[in-house]
Amino acid sequence: MSAQDLLAPEAMLAASAVRTGLSDFGDPGFREGLDRLLSDIRALDLPEAFAQATAFRIGQFLDARAMAVDGLRRHGEVRSTPIRQPLIIAGLVRSGTTALHQLLSLDPQFQGPEHWLTVAPMPRPPRDRWQDIPQYRAVADAIAAFVASAPEMLDDHMMSAEGIEESLFILATGFASNMWPSMWPVPRYDLWYRDRDDSDSYRWLADVLRLIGKGDDRRWLLKNPTDLFSLGEVLNVFPDAMIVQTHRDPVEAMPSICNLILAAQRVFAGDRADPVAIGEREAEMWAMALDRAERVRAGSGNRFFDIEFRDFTRDQLGTVKRLYDHFGLTLDASTEAAMQAWLDAHPRRATAGPRYRPEDFGLTADGLRERFAGYRARRGYA
Repeated sequence: MSAQDLLAPEAMLAASAVRTGLSDFGDPGFREGLDRLLSDIRALDLPEAFAQATAFRIGQFLDARAMAVDGLRRHGEVRSTPIRQPLIIAGLVRSGTTALHQLLSLDPQFQGPEHWLTVAPMPRPPRDRWQDIPQYRAVADAIAAFVASAPEMLDDHMMSAEGIEESLFILATGFASNMWPSMWPVPRYDLWYRDRDDSDSYRWLADVLRLIGKGDDRRWLLKNPTDLFSLGEVLNVFPDAMIVQTHRDPVEAMPSICNLILAAQRVFAGDRADPVAIGEREAEMWAMALDRAERVRAGSGNRFFDIEFRDFTRDQLGTVKRLYDHFGLTLDASTEAAMQAWLDAHPRRATAGPRYRPEDFGLTADGLRERFAGYRARRGYA
């Protein structure tokens, strides 16, 4: 089968149905995003190996969608389960969101979507049964293969099958998601995605969380930097959410963000990944996201807690304690000890200076200062 045929929407859906034995993908509204995404990817004319990798990766999300639809059909009662005051971490990529997420996930008062359950959504089984579940073992094997092809992704994202995962992975099964422009250069899809109301994506996220957390009434802990871009829609669906926004000077963060995206695109698009195009896209996207979030915050009565990257890296556990105090949460001694043990086992890497330069991605420090002028002035970076 040619790459064009392999990546045709009907072929992708049919292949997913064969793998899972499930042919119901739920609300057909997701097809607009899927069709646009695959059209852009086919236009890249990927070499066979990259087309195969692309079909596998997108196929995983189609499979996950079918499994979630099936699970929600069989456990329809979960749709009425309230999601009360979720704690949501959002912030510029490379501003400490991953480390903060990992720390907070050590607190048993929270539940979060484990990575393997974002790939194979189902009511969360008891932990001691996971090794006996084929879907868990398949996800663990797939992560090992992915990390072998792009080891820097492990350093940046701390990926594991059993670890807590970004809600981005569930949102991506709706096929209106920032994940896809991060993995392939898909400009027409990207313009469509950025111009849409994302409320349906977050309603879908809420239902999948309800399925995974069936019978578990703990508070949800969620993390997705791109929530900044859709913060209004996030609060439409989770109106009592407690939002933690992390902050870092974009002039410092942007080259590292671009390098992360370049690494992902090279895995799936090879030499079609263009550092200059990535630089322009990421700078534009995150400037827009920060401006949108500020407008939502200005008109919202919801509670926010702000964390500066430099403050967090200087005193991670102290920052966590201030976060708990702000939201009236209790940090017990055993959880604090577990957090300290995790910090001791994951010391921050010392660096002599920035590893990547704006110029590596067609950007300049002066250009970034101008593009993010409003945000930098608000945060005192200017």
